[in-house]
Amino acid sequence: MPKRVELHCHSIFSDGTLTPAELVARAVKNGVELLTLTDHDSVSGGPELFAAAKAEGLAVRLGIEINCAGEGAADRVHILGYGFDPLSPGFAERLAEFRERRTVRSKRIVENLRALGIAIEFSDVQSGARGTLGRPHVADALRRLGVVKSRKEAFERFLIKGKPGYVESMGPSPAEAIALIRDAGGAACLAHPQTAGKENELDELFRSGLQGVEVNYSGHTPSQVRTYGDWAKGKGLLAVGGSDFHGPNTGREERLGIEYDDAGYAAVMETIERC
Repeated sequence: MPKRVELHCHSIFSDGTLTPAELVARAVKNGVELLTLTDHDSVSGGPELFAAAKAEGLAVRLGIEINCAGEGAADRVHILGYGFDPLSPGFAERLAEFRERRTVRSKRIVENLRALGIAIEFSDVQSGARGTLGRPHVADALRRLGVVKSRKEAFERFLIKGKPGYVESMGPSPAEAIALIRDAGGAACLAHPQTAGKENELDELFRSGLQGVEVNYSGHTPSQVRTYGDWAKGKGLLAVGGSDFHGPNTGREERLGIEYDDAGYAAVMETIERC
């Protein structure tokens, strides 16, 4: 029988709308056997995750998703980390640095929006965040202020590249993100590869030490699953997968979990069981 596994989801400690405990409850309801929390640039949800999972009897792991910056496709690269030691020297300090860069970016986005005549303050953005700041928190503030009706509308009108509120990402390079995860003993995997460029650009990530690819992503077509699966297999990379669940009112409310056969489940567990 296939096993339902979630290796990519977010809580209120980044841009999700559920607490780690609520994610655990949702996972149990959805028949998920293993849940991995991958908040952006943060592992702060870990204590609540593990406490809730113990009470529910659910297997959980702590992961991460690091948003990258760079030229071309590099600014659309997100690196998932599994099996790392969050207490590894320098790991927490680098994450704190990444989060501070996000705060600076969010403030500049607010300045751009105010220049458009929108009555928004940085405090409006900050009040809706529990941990890592990001553009979704700006979108939520715009929704609360009545400027837009949804995160999707906020991004399409103001927050994506080419729109008047946009500010370039200030994250680390993909190579830096990969090295940070690997130096902490983890496996660095490419999230939603359809956003990360063409094959030659994916090859550059492989040369930087990439160890896995999110093949079974909720937003992939069957053709994309085959394409990225073949690329991963050809490079000897781990094939992982997840829904990228963010919670209610986010536009990313897919059912938690991706189905794995026994072999796929064993391969994933071999990599992430340390964390």
